[in-house]
Amino acid sequence: MSDKKRSLEEQFEEIEGIINQMEKQDNSLDKTFELYKSGLERIQEANAMLDDMEKTMMLMNEDGTLEEF
Repeated sequence: MSDKKRSLEEQFEEIEGIINQMEKQDNSLDKTFELYKSGLERIQEANAMLDDMEKTMMLMNEDGTLEEF
């Protein structure tokens, strides 16, 4: 991953781009495997981001206190 943290939307766009590249018929087996590994890394990063978002989602009660959503 680069120094700049990607947004979740950017992660999904990159995953979609990788899938599109993998669907090309002229890829070598080595190229397809590299794309596969890169796609898995992006999916893991996106999954970690979703987990973090889920953990920080809170619901405000009527009295103003927060509880997990």
